[in-house]
Amino acid sequence: MSTINWLFEINFAIFSIFLILFVTELMGGVLLLIAYDATKSKVLPYIVPIWEVTGTFAAFWVVTADFAYPVMLWPVATMLAAPILVFLILIVLRNSSISFAELIMRRGWLNERRLYKLYGVATLGIGLVVLIILSAIVSGAGVTLSLTSPTFSLWGWVTNAGSLPYIVGVLFIAIGLAPVFYNIEALRRITVPFTTLGVVIEAAALYLYSSSLLTGYFLIPGVLTIAAALLYNVKATAPIASQKFVFAFLGAIIVFAQSYLVYPTAFKLNGGLSVDAVTTSGPMVGAFYLLTLIGAFVVGLLMVLYMLTVWRAARLPMPPSPGVPTGPAVHNP
Repeated sequence: MSTINWLFEINFAIFSIFLILFVTELMGGVLLLIAYDATKSKVLPYIVPIWEVTGTFAAFWVVTADFAYPVMLWPVATMLAAPILVFLILIVLRNSSISFAELIMRRGWLNERRLYKLYGVATLGIGLVVLIILSAIVSGAGVTLSLTSPTFSLWGWVTNAGSLPYIVGVLFIAIGLAPVFYNIEALRRITVPFTTLGVVIEAAALYLYSSSLLTGYFLIPGVLTIAAALLYNVKATAPIASQKFVFAFLGAIIVFAQSYLVYPTAFKLNGGLSVDAVTTSGPMVGAFYLLTLIGAFVVGLLMVLYMLTVWRAARLPMPPSPGVPTGPAVHNP
C-alpha cells in the first residue's frame, strides 16, 4: 500500500459529492415541511430533477466502496442490517412520493402538496438513518467490532453522550444553510446564527464522542460552513453564495475535509479499525480504477444534464400544479 491510500481518497471523494447532493435535497425537504407555499417555487425546480441523480450517485458510491473494501461487505451488512432495512423502506417512500407528486391530478385528499410533504418526511428520515450510520462509523458508538460477527446497538448509540448532539448539530446547519442554497431572502436573518450554532454543537458532539476527534482539522469544514452563511448576508457576495454549483462545490470540499474522522482509523471508541488493513489489493485495484473511470464518465454526464436542467428551470416561471386551472374559464356561446 502506498503512502497515500488512493482507493480511500477516490471513494471518499465520490461519497462527498453524493452526500452534498443528498444534503441539498434534505434542506429542500425541510423547507417544504415548514413553509411549503412560501418556498415551493424555489425548491421544486431543483429537487424534481436532482432526486434521481442523487440516487445514481449513491449507487455509484456503494459499488466503488464494495470494490475498495470487499472484506467489509458482509460484516457491515450484518452489523447494520436494521438501519439499512429502514433506509431502503424510506428510499421507496421517497421515490414513490416524489414520482407521484410530479404527475398527480388531484383526487380527494391526495394532492401534490401532501405528496411533496411526504417526500420531505421520508427524506428527513433517510437523513436521520444516514447520520446514525455515519456517526457510528466515525465514533464506534453502539458498535461491537468483529470481522466475523460485528453488532450494532441503537440503544448503545443513543446513550452515548455525543450521538444526539451530533444529530442536532447537523439539523441546525441544514436549517441555517437551506435559505442560502435556495436563496430564500425572507429567511436570510437565520442563516448565520443557526449555522454557527450547528457547527459549535457538532464540535461539542465530536468532543463528547472522543477528544481525539476534535482536532485542528475541524477548523477547515467548520470555518467554510460558517463562511457560506456569512457570504449570503453580504450584498455583494450573496448571489455567489446562493449559486447551486458554487454551493455544491464548497459543500463537497467541506465533507471531504472531514475524511480525517475515518482515516486512518474508523470506529474510534473500539480501538479503531485500520482503513488500510481492509482496503483491497491485487487485481481488484485495477478493477476499482476501471469501474471508477467508467462510472465517473456516466455519472458526470448525468450531472451535466442535471445542471442544464436546473439552469433552465431557474429561468422559467413555476408551472401550475397538475389539475389546477391556470385562468378563467371561457364559455362559448
